[in-house]
Amino acid sequence: MPSHDLDHAIHETCDVHEHAASLALWDQRYEQISGGRFEGRIEDLRIGPVQLFREQTSRAVVQQGLPRPGTLTLAIALASGGDDRICGRSLRPDGGYAVIADGEFELVTHGAFDVLALDIDRQALAAHASQVSGATVTGDDLQVQGPRGLHGHDPHQVELRTLLLDTLRTARESPGLLQHMAMRRALVQTACDALLARIRLPMPTQEAHATAASRERVVREARAWMRAHAHEPIDVPMLCDALGVSRRTLQYSFEAVLQLSPVTYLRALRLNGVRRELMRGSVEPVADCAARWGFWHLSRFAAEYRALFGEKPSETAARARTALH
Repeated sequence: MPSHDLDHAIHETCDVHEHAASLALWDQRYEQISGGRFEGRIEDLRIGPVQLFREQTSRAVVQQGLPRPGTLTLAIALASGGDDRICGRSLRPDGGYAVIADGEFELVTHGAFDVLALDIDRQALAAHASQVSGATVTGDDLQVQGPRGLHGHDPHQVELRTLLLDTLRTARESPGLLQHMAMRRALVQTACDALLARIRLPMPTQEAHATAASRERVVREARAWMRAHAHEPIDVPMLCDALGVSRRTLQYSFEAVLQLSPVTYLRALRLNGVRRELMRGSVEPVADCAARWGFWHLSRFAAEYRALFGEKPSETAARARTALH
């Protein structure tokens, strides 16, 4: 993955043209087509190759322009004032989404409108896709059906919306957590996975020829590498790089041998890493410790920690600090 430089900004405007110019790296033209005072808000988060933003507009608008160059964009409506259309097709809050290539697009809204957009550098996404699939994926392989993109219904949209909104909330309310590289890396990987889930990837031919012995070897080597690096905030791409296997191969091997996904196994490993640090009685905030181990969704982290260890992380930390005094 390329650099994970971070930038977060919020822009509030009362003019549609000022609003159009406030989204960094996009080339847009807006025309207000319903009467009344315009109010707009953009919250923009950029982490390396990923840009995530939420855009809110109060009046009917025609938007035309170009996304960030060299990217693919996933758009999800949160609220709508009518039959809003992107590239001529409906974009509704009840399950619709659009994937837009880096060609020109048009969005027509009919009142108050609220949208989440996730755009990712095509080359970074291709590198991530190669690691996921085990096949060589190039930026050209990630083409969608022309600049108008793909449109569809997503049964997991509620989960995805929550994930993206929580990411923005973390940047807004707990910006210090994003200073941890493990946190930023986890966010970039999660964003790539979200977009790749809506693009068909090639199946590697070598996976069809995997044997029970080869899968056992993958799991054995993976667990040995994890033990040797237990003090580090390990993630799945890091593990795949170390073993020289694709994420798909790693997934199939763990499911066949342990009846667990590598993500589940790694989550338990990382939770144990946090617990070891908390039990040392450090005065470091629990949130910072969790972020260093790649847990950026703090309420989910606390629930997973309690489910695994039978107590809240704050209880572990308090008991350890008491024992030291």
